[in-house]
Amino acid sequence: MRPVMALYLAYNLALALASPAIAILMARRVLAGKDRPGWRERWGKLPPAVAANPAPRLWVHAASVGEVMAAAPVLRLFHQAKPQYFIVISTITPGGFQTAQNLAEEFGGVAIYAPFDFPPVVRRTLRVIRPRVLAVMETELWPNLLFLVRRSGARIALLNGRISDRSFRRYRRFRSFFSWVLSQFDQVLAQSPRDAERLQAIGANAARVQVVGNTKFDQAGEPASAAEIAQLRADLRLPPRAPVLVVGSTRRPEEEREVLAAYSLARNSIPELVLIHAPRHVERADEVAAIMRQAGLEPVRRTELSKLSGSAQHIILDTYGELAKIYSLCDVAFIGNSLVPPGGGQNLLQPLAQGKPVLFGPWMQNFRDLAEAAEGAGVGWRVTNAEQLSRKIVELVRDEAGRSDLAQRALALIAANQGASARYAQALARLAEEASRP
Repeated sequence: MRPVMALYLAYNLALALASPAIAILMARRVLAGKDRPGWRERWGKLPPAVAANPAPRLWVHAASVGEVMAAAPVLRLFHQAKPQYFIVISTITPGGFQTAQNLAEEFGGVAIYAPFDFPPVVRRTLRVIRPRVLAVMETELWPNLLFLVRRSGARIALLNGRISDRSFRRYRRFRSFFSWVLSQFDQVLAQSPRDAERLQAIGANAARVQVVGNTKFDQAGEPASAAEIAQLRADLRLPPRAPVLVVGSTRRPEEEREVLAAYSLARNSIPELVLIHAPRHVERADEVAAIMRQAGLEPVRRTELSKLSGSAQHIILDTYGELAKIYSLCDVAFIGNSLVPPGGGQNLLQPLAQGKPVLFGPWMQNFRDLAEAAEGAGVGWRVTNAEQLSRKIVELVRDEAGRSDLAQRALALIAANQGASARYAQALARLAEEASRP
């Protein structure tokens, strides 16, 4: 038996042996309401609009909101170069799906929930989508999806590829398996030299690996205008001239309690400091509100501000796709999922694109390159506890003149690293041309 088929069969044998446990886990998630959105699509039953369109197809898989947003500038440029292509964006999370829907509407495409990685389900999905090219964002390495798309004759590219510290340790133990998985790609395009080295270390063919850059610099956005900022402050019912701390993308109550302790300490020096707190998952808004009340605050959800008669000092951002602009309001931003382990961090380019200083904890391993770049440019600082976070917040808020210089350095850092999206779009266009040849 050929080694490729042996690995394919071994992976699916492992799936079959694990299927009782998988079934129980999936049933629990469904009963909890976690996997109900897109349930039919996850089993390969796609909307009729996907099958009805006769155009050649580009299938882009992006797991959640962050990956979809990273794909956005690439897809806009690809659409300009290849407007005849019908673009299908698959995702896994509800937030990712909503973001993908909005993006797909820009170029007449469609968003779907990704199929489960079982061969019959993937085959059913493939029969409908019939892609010429599959683009996979970052680290979405689904073996059956990649193997069966490859066997269909389509080209496959990994875009914005990255390997976190945790994934690298795990993948390296199974190098022979991941070498097979990565062999399905025609091109493995990485964010940084470190990511390229790691991809090769777990089995990617060095001839197919290339450092292209990070698309998130391109989708960081433009600085909001003074008029936009004034309108946002009015919409959020912020007190006039009050300084603002934006806390973005927290995931765990332990971290949120630390951050709120830092905020309370900072208010001893700056009583008028406003807090806008954006949990990573908006469905946690009620939980975050309860934690804020325990800290003695009076939170108001963004979606309920219209009911408020006065100004708001403690706001929970419970909307999708708004955080990037909300950072324009802040004097200081804190990047969540970084202060307590296991962490991993979140994207810190959105506040930097608004010219804002960023603070983050020691657990930024999934965004290490970005965190190091921010520290090197003097626009980002690492803190380890509530006391350090509080002191740095107060220092930055009070240094108005210093923040003006810092804003210029932040914008310069963004500008110096832009352009990767155009290179990714060009790579996809070349693969599309290859796929269209007999």
